[in-house]
This record gives sequence, C-alpha cells and structure tokens, in this order.
Amino acid sequence: MELPLKNVRVLDIAQVLAGPFGAAMLGDLGADVIKIEPLRGDESRHLGRGTGVGGDSAMFIGANRSKRGIALDLTSAAGLAVFHDLLKETDIVVDNIRTAAKQKLGVDYPSLKLVNPRIIAINVSAFGNSGPYAGRPGIDPLAQALGGIMDITGHRNGAPLKTGAPIVDGTTAHMVVIAALSALRLRDTSGEGQLVEVNLLEGLLNLQPTIVSQVLIDDDVPPKVGCGSDLISPYGLFECADGKFLQVCSLNDKFFTKICEALDANDLTTDVRFQTAQNRLDNNDALEAIIAEKMLAKSSVEHMQRFIDCDVMAAPVKSMRESLLDPQIQHNQLIQDVEHGKLGIIKTATLPIKFGSANGSNPPAGAAPSLGEHSESILLDLGYTKDRIDDLMKQGVVAQS
Repeated sequence: MELPLKNVRVLDIAQVLAGPFGAAMLGDLGADVIKIEPLRGDESRHLGRGTGVGGDSAMFIGANRSKRGIALDLTSAAGLAVFHDLLKETDIVVDNIRTAAKQKLGVDYPSLKLVNPRIIAINVSAFGNSGPYAGRPGIDPLAQALGGIMDITGHRNGAPLKTGAPIVDGTTAHMVVIAALSALRLRDTSGEGQLVEVNLLEGLLNLQPTIVSQVLIDDDVPPKVGCGSDLISPYGLFECADGKFLQVCSLNDKFFTKICEALDANDLTTDVRFQTAQNRLDNNDALEAIIAEKMLAKSSVEHMQRFIDCDVMAAPVKSMRESLLDPQIQHNQLIQDVEHGKLGIIKTATLPIKFGSANGSNPPAGAAPSLGEHSESILLDLGYTKDRIDDLMKQGVVAQS
C-alpha cells in the first residue's frame, strides 16, 4: 500500500520516549524519519536491565522503530551546519529540549524558521513552556503525580500509585502524531509552518475525559477502587480455584443477568438488594462477596468458557509475555519481524491501524537504527562527497556504527 506520509521528512532530535515514539509512529505512516543523536546516543539506549547485543536497549528499540539514524554533534558549528542542510529538506522537527538549551544550541523555532520558513516544529515539554512550571525538568511519573491519576489509582485507602506502564509518555506520543498531521494539513492550506506544543501534563488530563468531567461538572473526585469501579457493580477482579484471576464487568442490567446465568446464580436477579444498578452499587460489597465465593469453586478456564458461552464481559489477567502470545494478538498481526542492523531479525510492534487499502493489515514497521547506522548514506543523499564525510568523522562531528 502507499502510506499516507510518503514524501514527508521528519527530523527527530528528541530523546527517551514521548517525542521519539511519536516520531516512530510518523515513520510507521510512511514518513522518512531521521533520528539525530549525540555521539554517545539517545539516553534511552543506556536504560533498562538489558542492553542487548550492540548496546541497544530494548527500550530504545521499542520507541524508535521505522527510522534511519545519524550520530551528529549539534554542539559544534560543523554539526549545526549539517543539521541545517538536513533541515532545508525537512517538513517536521520533533524535540523535547527545554527552551534555554534549545536556544543555546540554535535549534529553537525562530532559528529553524530562518533556515526553512515552511518548517513545522513540534515541541514536547513536561508541563508547558509558559506558566509557573515552565522550564522545570519532568518525566512521566511527575506528570502522573500532578495530573491526578496517582490519587485515584491503587487499593481502597492505600497510598497513591503510578501506573505500571509509562502511559503519560504513550499518550503524549500520540498527541505528537495528531499535532504533526494537523500542522501538515494547515500548511497545505496556508503554505506556512508553525510551532506546535504538547506537554505530558495536559496529555495525561486529556487521557481522562470522564474523570475530568466528573470533577468539573459534579465536583466528584473518584475514590481509589483497585480493579473495581465506583460507578458500576459488579466490576472487579476475582480469584478462581486455580489461583488465577479474571476481570469481570457488568455494564448494565442485561450484563448483570448474564453474569448470574454463567455462575448459576439466577436468584441474584430477583434479590431486592441487586435488582437495579443503584441497588447493586449500594450493596456492592455483599454482591461481590457472593460472586467471589462462586468464582473460587471452579478454575479460570472453566469460568472463562462459561462466560464466553453466556456473553459475559470477562477476561483473564495475563502477563505481558502471555499477552503478546495471545491468539487474538497473533491474529491481528500486531507483532512483525524486522531486520535490525546489529541484532539481525527481531520482533517489533506495529501501528495498530488497519487500512482497507492494505487488506486490513497494519502498516509495516522498520527496525530502530543502531547508533549512527545511516550517517554516511544520509549525508550522501544530501550530496556530500565521501571525502567530506570522512573529514567530518575525523573531526568527531559525525559518527558511523
């Protein structure tokens, strides 16, 4: 299939996760994304319990698929000159550099615009580039702390808890994609580029539309409920006879009736404590105690099959390893084989958007680059001679893996 961002070039000078992963998804959509790293590499290359073969961490590989890579010293005049040559043929620059450092490097939006007036600059900050928190350093868990989600996550009466996965970085990466597509569309009509800003804190609040609305409209802050709900009952995590857990949810009267049928507990539907959604909420502890006792009577496999037969909303709790091997994930072809410059054939996730023009399949992903893997080919594409490239490498301006 012809990908939607074919002929769009992106320079990714961001590091770690939100900015780079946003740029990676633009690469999945067909953009030519060039990862520009300092000579020691993106910080995320050195994070994690394992760094794989060749010093590339799994974290870096996961956030930087579908890119080419150049190692370039932007702090040198010669390195900045190379960057400007790339910039002249670029549509979008993605960064997460704080304003003062960006101005010092000469890669702030006014400087970019002098080189390429049509450039779109997408900046990812922690909290925003103006206001009382402007310029502060920040990463995912700080946005979680400020953004209300830690206060409502965890067990009842327990301490605040962050999510297991870096969801703030993930959702902000998607905001980078939305920002890029929107700015490209605006440039199609106006002919002008612009600076577009996203930040982790607002990205997280945007991810919680119903909870934000509960507070704004009803002044109601949801309590910590673990795997339960303060809006729906029954709704929770239940242990089975084999020690495994199922998450079971009842959205309305219809699904409550189906749960009762699956558990051979039809008498609960006529119990005055549980006849309406409000009754069930008011008597949630009693209802879930009954369900918990019945769940302990059979294995998770037995219960899950019965739930499927009765059209109940339920799912087993799986580890990430188990999830990636799940038959539905396998059928959806989320995971693909790609060839990495140092690691050989590896598996990577793809963008989970299925285009009809591609027979309902996800767009293909490319591997993340090893450090400086494409430095020479990128410069050759710019028209640099081999001698000039060799000279830049001898000066320590460019590196090639």
